[in-house]
Amino acid sequence: MIDRTPFSAHRRDDKRHASHAVTATLSTLAVALALTLTAAPAAVRAQETAKAIDIQQRSLGDALLQLGQQTSLQFIYTSDLVRGIQAPAISGTMAPEEALRRLIEGTGIEYSRNGNTINLRRAGGATTLAPVEVTSSFNPATEGTGAYTAVGPSRTATGFDLSLRETPQSVTVMTRQRMDDFNLYTLSDVLQQTPGVAVDRQGDAFNFTVRGSAVNMQVDGMRQKANGWFANSQTQFSLNDMVDIDRIEVLKGSSGLMSGDGSYGGIVNMIRKRPTAEFQASVGAAAASWDNYRADVDLGGPLNESGSIRGRLVAAATDGRSFIDDVKTNSQTLFATVDMDITANTLFNVGFTHRRREFWGAGSTSMIQAYTASGEFLGMQPRSFNVGAPWSGYEQESNTVFSSLQHKFANGWVATLKGSYDRTENPRGKLGIWFTAVPEMVDYSWSRDYDNRNTSVALEVQGPFELFGRTHELRFGADSYRTTTDSYSGNARRTNLGLDYSEGGGAIPKIDLDAVPMNNHSYFSSKRRSVYAAGLFSLADPVKLIGGVRITDYDQFDDTPYAYSNNDLRERGVITPYGGLVVDVTKNVSVYGSYSSIFNAQNARDEQGNTIDPEEGITYEVGAKGEFFDNRLNVSIARFWMKTDNTAEETGEVRPDGEAIYRAVSGVMRRGYELEMSGELAAGWQVQGSYVMNSSSLSTSDTVPKYQFKLASSYRMPGALQNLTVGAAARWQSKAVAGPLEQSSFWLVDLMARYQVNKQLMIGANVNNLLDKKYMSGMRDFGRVQYTWGAPRNFSVNMRYQF
Repeated sequence: MIDRTPFSAHRRDDKRHASHAVTATLSTLAVALALTLTAAPAAVRAQETAKAIDIQQRSLGDALLQLGQQTSLQFIYTSDLVRGIQAPAISGTMAPEEALRRLIEGTGIEYSRNGNTINLRRAGGATTLAPVEVTSSFNPATEGTGAYTAVGPSRTATGFDLSLRETPQSVTVMTRQRMDDFNLYTLSDVLQQTPGVAVDRQGDAFNFTVRGSAVNMQVDGMRQKANGWFANSQTQFSLNDMVDIDRIEVLKGSSGLMSGDGSYGGIVNMIRKRPTAEFQASVGAAAASWDNYRADVDLGGPLNESGSIRGRLVAAATDGRSFIDDVKTNSQTLFATVDMDITANTLFNVGFTHRRREFWGAGSTSMIQAYTASGEFLGMQPRSFNVGAPWSGYEQESNTVFSSLQHKFANGWVATLKGSYDRTENPRGKLGIWFTAVPEMVDYSWSRDYDNRNTSVALEVQGPFELFGRTHELRFGADSYRTTTDSYSGNARRTNLGLDYSEGGGAIPKIDLDAVPMNNHSYFSSKRRSVYAAGLFSLADPVKLIGGVRITDYDQFDDTPYAYSNNDLRERGVITPYGGLVVDVTKNVSVYGSYSSIFNAQNARDEQGNTIDPEEGITYEVGAKGEFFDNRLNVSIARFWMKTDNTAEETGEVRPDGEAIYRAVSGVMRRGYELEMSGELAAGWQVQGSYVMNSSSLSTSDTVPKYQFKLASSYRMPGALQNLTVGAAARWQSKAVAGPLEQSSFWLVDLMARYQVNKQLMIGANVNNLLDKKYMSGMRDFGRVQYTWGAPRNFSVNMRYQF
């Protein structure tokens, strides 16, 4: 339980002592799990010479999955390599590799072995195809692959296991290697370098947009709280440590088949790490500019002699400051998960994530004022300027429990039941910020008992069927999601205090916030229930059609102190269809087209205070995708169009309390194109990048740049320098404007270097914003024009020891 008494210096000391106690307890658990994980692998490896193997006759993909579960082998291959191939039944005591040879005999498939990893390819192929790691976890992990591109199928766009080339929408994958190379520790770090994603800041808040619209958040395909703004992004997502995440998949465009309702920019799907079949353990540490420090530990492996139970324990802790005056943060993350093979065909997974964070010197969503409402220019403040007082901030704790049960039937069908529950609490927060410089306004506020709860449950069945002599796939499912947020707050605005704005938040005196009466009680509740069906139809060898539909019931109740946002919304039987066609032009190149829709219930109100009708939209996309260099490199080009009706657009007018007034705009068009590349250009040379154009008929879209270019690359040196890897990441964006304030186009350049001292020890260094570009990371025109600075040049060093 979280203590809900007001903050005090004594209370913060108690909380820190409690945090140290938790850390000590976690350390003890880590040692215990490490001992368990260390003891099990030896017994597992001892049995690899000959094992009792029993695999029934079934598809080759299923047979390989069973072989991976019954042995320590892991397989890498593409889904199209094994599609439609039946494997014989094998039974008896034999070496795992002998079992593999029997399964692929006569299929035209050959393999190579590196330790316990088996690379499958068509006979005569020089190297592996785009990899898919088949393990007993049913999860194609990217960690350990060294790749900057997808190493297995993605389900984020359609729910089917498809490679990027087979998917008729744009999908970007930020792999574990990509995140590790450039020290992308938090979600906002990752998305700032993700091709096709625009990230801007409104004070402390991060806004994530794709194709000019906000995104929907998922973890392991399970929906998270909708809306990508402040309390939902900054305090719950954007600062979260990604130590527990294997990869982040970003779908660009409408996601009606997977989400039903929500923003039509796309989906950010964070996919967790899973237990490993072999023992692995590592510890890492990093130090960076502004006294930032980080440490993490990662343990995984079998928990019993047979390897049928596997575990993973991951923990990270951070502490540091910022280039912004008086900002101090610290965080702790603990992640644990267990896979259990109930039978050879049934996998149960359970786990939890605990996060705790403190943030002081918070400015909330307030920004630095550049122009008054009358157009007077106030000059530009230094990059270190903070509108928040040093004592302004919050403490936060979140806990997530998740589980899944997956069963593979003999006929190739799979049933999956998943559920998750998370709760985020801020027991007490306090805020002191400059709201505006002219006129002089300081906002004081406090909040308590902020409580957000999210519950998701999903059931799905999926499998092949034969029709007209060809094999197709179907998937059916139902899911339910509910989120509630409850909080209390009090606020007071002070004017003409005789303060000097140029001194920033440090000039704001602390007042007795307990004397500020509670005048706000906010309650928000949203429920969504959906059923869906989809099919993957093989019309001919080179032609695949994907079609589906989701039917959604939606309820939202919002009770806040602001009349403009109170609402009781209800939608029934909203249909969001989906269609996609993929045609293989050659063995390596496909062209595609897709149609997708989504709806978005919105609570924006017009000048009369009426709620604007739900936003409706359709997205069209056409493009071409290719897999080159034995499928190690993915390249794509896409052209997209989005048409939406009832889009809420700010009028530029505000109410006396400063809140924006909206109008409904029909026929809003967003269009653009994307060029993207990810993967290995040559041995040891990884790249990932994109060039994006996005235009909109919305006048307020000018704060998002029309053009973006991102390119990251790393290269492992050859010969005597083969232990050294060097890399760079460059980002460019076109100009953005907010009223009379303009941010010219600019470049940001980051560098990285990593040296493998020996088999266990790695050391590295990174430089961000090498050229020390002074730029605005966000701008807004709320009648008064404001901005937020981006980070100046900064450095970090890091190390990792692998056991």
